[in-house]
Amino acid sequence: MNPTFRNPPNPKILQQLANGSLDQIHNLTRAIRLWVLLSWLYSGEGYIALSSPFTYADWRAAFFGENYKDEKQEDIANYPDPNCACNKTTKQWLIKEDVSVNEWRRSLRKQIAISELDLDELLAEKLFAQVRKSLQNDFDLLVSRNWLKRVTDAPGRSKSYRRVETIPSMFDRYKGSNTKSNLSFKAQIYLDMFSFLDPSLPLLAEQVSEEAIDQETRRVIFHVDYLVPESSPLEDSVDQFQSELQEIWDSGNITPLLLTYRSAHQDQIKECVVYPVCIYFMERAKYLCAYGSTPRGEINWYKYRLDRIISQRIEPLDWQDPRVPQLLREKYQENNLPTPKTVNDLLKEAWGCDFYKETALMVLRFDRTFDRSYLQGITIHNTFTAIDCDRVARLITQYTPNPEHRSALLETFHSRPTTDAYYQLYYRNTDYYPLRWLRALGSKVEILLPWHLRQEMAREIQNTWNLYK
Repeated sequence: MNPTFRNPPNPKILQQLANGSLDQIHNLTRAIRLWVLLSWLYSGEGYIALSSPFTYADWRAAFFGENYKDEKQEDIANYPDPNCACNKTTKQWLIKEDVSVNEWRRSLRKQIAISELDLDELLAEKLFAQVRKSLQNDFDLLVSRNWLKRVTDAPGRSKSYRRVETIPSMFDRYKGSNTKSNLSFKAQIYLDMFSFLDPSLPLLAEQVSEEAIDQETRRVIFHVDYLVPESSPLEDSVDQFQSELQEIWDSGNITPLLLTYRSAHQDQIKECVVYPVCIYFMERAKYLCAYGSTPRGEINWYKYRLDRIISQRIEPLDWQDPRVPQLLREKYQENNLPTPKTVNDLLKEAWGCDFYKETALMVLRFDRTFDRSYLQGITIHNTFTAIDCDRVARLITQYTPNPEHRSALLETFHSRPTTDAYYQLYYRNTDYYPLRWLRALGSKVEILLPWHLRQEMAREIQNTWNLYK
């Protein structure tokens, strides 16, 4: 008898399918798409439409409309058949699988921090309006978790798949991969770390984890420059904090936490009450991004380095606890608590890790040869944009209110070769990360805007020169 997949898309099921926390909207969206894909593959409709084994092309022909093309996003967006799977929304898929949309909404909002607006957008999203690469990655992820089998002896060059004979358990977090089940708890923690390094890395993490045991033949080596010493008590403490935070997020009952934090900036130990949102790996360390009372005594966002949390354990607080800041309690009462999407959106707004700081415009000049060899074709930040000389002059005029400074900058700009390359971007003011990047480039880059950053860089270079002259 052919096995069937009839699990409802409740938060626990979706969390098992997700490649990371469901609080991140891209993880939630993909988890629902995988749920739909499994429901179809292991249904009567799927068994009739696809023989065994089958290729991605076989599935595409059976699942989408006639002459469907999936290499370019514009072809997908312009596909005319409204009944094609590429045009069906999340809401339509739920209804097709006999899921009560209103009950599902309520269940989801009880378990994860998602706003009504984000939920509306999710329900209106076309789940399978994805290019081939993304959908092929979905199949590879299902293989890595034993939901599909890869057929290695099938003819032809295309990947071939076969349905499994027994549906895997949905409630054992590490049963999905034979490799993971053989790893230590600490190793599992490090594999999980990939999911928040960068949205593009989970698939690479899956590939690395498949080879994690065989150190002699592993061909994919992923190095992360990490401040915390390996195999140290500090590393154990950080892993424990991360594990406790993950358990809190998985439970769906996310409350404020009391942390004792050693602040390097303040050179003091502070108690902070925060709402934990997500973990990010940035600036060579793991940070908890949280909203609440900061080491500076403000009520705001802050990123707490896990190795500087000196609490013996994370202490959850009740929402009515008088130590919970009023502004945070109001967000809870208004059902407006921040989510990982909030952090990701802020990071996209401007270059830098301190996503809660003020933004400012930066204009940079590069030698044309350096630009052609090292900058073209890479991503610094999504606001990093090449501009022409006329725009440089306009920006200097617009963003330099002091007439003396403006005149000096324009004179400098006009003295540079017209063949040089210019870029503009938005950055987080006083954020150390952009400053370190600029320092590392040395004479390969020149800051034209803002004036105060240009002067700060000039002072640092002069001070460095004074050490070596």
